[in-house]
Amino acid sequence: MKKRVSEIITQDEIEKWRLGDIVTIDANTGAGKSYFVKNVLYEYAKSKGQRILMLVHRKNCKYQFLDELETNNKTDIIDLRTYQSIENKELRKSNCDLSQYQYIVSDEFHYFMSDSSFNTITDISLNKILEASNSTRIFMSATGDVVKRYIKGHKKLEVREYEIPKDYSIIENLSFFNNDSSIEVLLKEMLETTTDKAIVFINSVEKCYQLHKKFEQYSVFNCSTSNEMYKHVDSEKIGNILKNEKFEERILFTTVCMDAGVNIKDKELKRIICDVKDIGVMKQCVGRKRAVHDEDRMNVYIKNINNNSLGGFMTKYKKNVAMAGYFRKHTIKEFIERYPRKLDYSKMIYDVAVDDENKCTKKINELMYFKYKTDIVLFQSIVNKKGNNGYQKYIAELFKQEEYDIIERKWEEDGLLSYLEKSVGNIMLGLKDRKELIQNINVKFDGHLLKGMQTINHALEERNIPYRIVELSISRMIKGKQKRYRSAWRIDRLIAS
Repeated sequence: MKKRVSEIITQDEIEKWRLGDIVTIDANTGAGKSYFVKNVLYEYAKSKGQRILMLVHRKNCKYQFLDELETNNKTDIIDLRTYQSIENKELRKSNCDLSQYQYIVSDEFHYFMSDSSFNTITDISLNKILEASNSTRIFMSATGDVVKRYIKGHKKLEVREYEIPKDYSIIENLSFFNNDSSIEVLLKEMLETTTDKAIVFINSVEKCYQLHKKFEQYSVFNCSTSNEMYKHVDSEKIGNILKNEKFEERILFTTVCMDAGVNIKDKELKRIICDVKDIGVMKQCVGRKRAVHDEDRMNVYIKNINNNSLGGFMTKYKKNVAMAGYFRKHTIKEFIERYPRKLDYSKMIYDVAVDDENKCTKKINELMYFKYKTDIVLFQSIVNKKGNNGYQKYIAELFKQEEYDIIERKWEEDGLLSYLEKSVGNIMLGLKDRKELIQNINVKFDGHLLKGMQTINHALEERNIPYRIVELSISRMIKGKQKRYRSAWRIDRLIAS
C-alpha cells in the first residue's frame, strides 16, 4: 500500500513544528502533498487561528488549486499566489509582506532551480521566503533535491525532512527516441492502431505548436500565458482540462507550463512523450498522469541526449561558472576588463541600483551559479560512470526500470525480424544474393558495411534476434553445368530451448 503525506505528517506531527522551521516534503506526484496542505494543515491552522500562504509556480496550477479551495470553502485560511507575484513586487520595491502568515508553503519548489535557466529572478522569491523567519516554511516537491542541497549546504540552514519512497510502477514501458520526426511516427501509429491518448511535452513552443498543427484534427495546444504563441491556445478548452482533470482530444501538446501541479486522471491516457532537457522537469512531466485504478499503466518516451551533447552542455556551463568564479575573486572593474561587453554573464551576474540612482553595482545570482555547478557534476557523472548511452542508463535507473527500448532501433529490428522470418531457408550463393541481408543487418565499421558471416551472426546475437546464418556446401545447375558452392549461406530460425 502506497503511503501518503497525511499518514506521516499528522496534526500531532505539526504540533512539533516551531515558527522559523524549514520543512521539506519529498514525495512523488500523487502522494497527497496538496491534499495534506488543503486538509490536514488547513484544519490545524484553523484550530489555532493561523493563516497559510500557498505558493505555486504556474498559472495553470493556480487556477486548478483556486477552484478546489473555493469549492471547499478553504480560502478563509489559505491564500494562493504565484512565486512570480513575489518576484515582481520585490523588483518594483513594492511591499510584499509575508509576516501575516504562520505557514508559507512552497509547492513544487524545484521551480527555483529548474526555471532559473530562463527566469533569472527565481532567487528573489526563494530568498524572500527564507528570510521569513517568523513563519514555518514548508517546501514540497518530488524533485527538490538540488534546492534542498542549496538550502542546507550553501545557505547553511537546518531542515526538518520528510520523505516518501518514490514509486514508478505506473510506467509499463520506457523508451527513448533520437529524432524529432519519431514523435510524428509514434503519434500516427497511436492514432491508427489504438484508442490511446497522449500528452506531448516539448521545451520549444514553436516546435510544440508546429506539431499541433500537423495533428490539429486530433489535438489541443497549450503554452504559458506570457508567451506570444498563447494567442493560439483555446483557453476554454485548457480551463476545462484543469477543471475536469482530463482532455477530450486524443493528443495534448504543451510546453512545460503544465510540468507540475496539474493532474490528469484518464484511463485512456497511455502515453507521455517528453522532449525536455532538464531532468527534474522531465520527471515532473511524467508525473502528470494519475492512476485511475491499480492496474492503470502508461508508456513513457524520452528524447535521448547523447554523451557528445552532454559534453557540449558541460563546456558551456563551465565557461559560465569560470566567469562567475572570476567575478567572486576580483573587483567589478577587473571583471569588466576581463570580460568586456560579454553578454554571457548577463543572466548570472546582474546590475543592482544603489542609493544614488545614477550608480549601480553588480551581483551574482548564487542560485543560478549553484545550478550550473550541480549540472556539471551530474553530466560528468553520467558520461564517466555510465559510459556509452549514459543518459539512457541514468534515466532508466531514475525511474527504476530494468529494461528500455530505443524506438528507432526497435522499428529497424521489427522490420528486420519480418524480413528474416520471410527469408528462413533461403539459400544465398554469393555476395550478390547476400546484399539485401547485409543491408538489413546494417553492421558498420568506419562507415563501411561489414559483410562477414561471423560479424552478422554476432550482431544478431547481441540484439537477441533469434536467427542465424549457417554456411553450407551446395551444388546447383548453372547454364547446364553443375556448379558447387562451398560457402553458401542459409538463414535459419533458432529453436527456443
